[in-house]
Amino acid sequence: MDRLRIGVVGIGVQGQLHARALRDVSQADLVAVADVSPQNRSWAENNLGVRAVPEIEALLDDVDAVSICTPDHLHEAAALTALAAGKRVLLEKPMALSTASCDRILAGRPDPDSLMIGHVLRFDPRVTRLREVVRSGELGDIWHVKVWRCTSQAVGAGIWDRTSVAWFLGIHDADLLRFVTGRDVEVTGAIGRKVLSPSHDVVHATVRFDDGAIGTMENNWTLPHSRPSRADAGLRIVGEHGILEMDLSHNDLMYARRDGAANYLDTYFWPSRNGGGAYNLRTELEAFVDAALVGGPTPVSGEDGRAAVAVVEGIEAALAGTPTSPPPGH
Repeated sequence: MDRLRIGVVGIGVQGQLHARALRDVSQADLVAVADVSPQNRSWAENNLGVRAVPEIEALLDDVDAVSICTPDHLHEAAALTALAAGKRVLLEKPMALSTASCDRILAGRPDPDSLMIGHVLRFDPRVTRLREVVRSGELGDIWHVKVWRCTSQAVGAGIWDRTSVAWFLGIHDADLLRFVTGRDVEVTGAIGRKVLSPSHDVVHATVRFDDGAIGTMENNWTLPHSRPSRADAGLRIVGEHGILEMDLSHNDLMYARRDGAANYLDTYFWPSRNGGGAYNLRTELEAFVDAALVGGPTPVSGEDGRAAVAVVEGIEAALAGTPTSPPPGH
């Protein structure tokens, strides 16, 4: 193969981003999408010019791979269906909503490289550079870590009836901590508060790395609608030889209008309006397509996806007051 025929499963907000980004991947052909919503299928036909079907089974004969962007609780069924049909699968994070569900997905792989988990932060050049410094040993022994990811009430209001802030935002940071440090992470405690939704809207968790370093994770979707940037995110690592700090808030390009409104334009994660520019989602998709075409190793393994799920599962259990089992090897 010199081109990958790909379908997007779930064409809501995230699926639309994937579909738009795939049009900029030179070796990929977006040929079909699947979604249970007639409105979403109509959007895809009108805006993407591709065939739109209600169920994943109806597009599998026409594709070599799928990008699964359904709601999180539907990931397992869609992934197992595509894997059983012999397709390469890119599965959005979180991989699933429990480690037990992850294990069923892993068991359904014909081989480990058939599945990639969409942890987009791994494709951010700032994260890549920070990881290089940490992994080089230049920082020396890591003493403590702080990671935070917060967003506005407008973002949470559309999804907090079906997910929690730990799953929606914390899953990014759970993988980020492991990816940057190369160390396993164990949740030692968590507190949260419900102020806007049925689930915890602000969560502070404590973690311990397998080398003894400690850390904190903060996630919330309580920022006011009026905040110019909906994202407030970053990472701080303190070690024996110094400190590394990374701002992941996407505040590099501000647009202030004469009517008094101001906002920051995202130049890192998602496609620009005309599809141009460099953005991490396209880099992620290019890595998936390249690996699929050459039959190479998956860029983000299912085991990595499961490990991140285990961290968030531990946070949710701590919030509920339920003891968790230690990670393998502990």
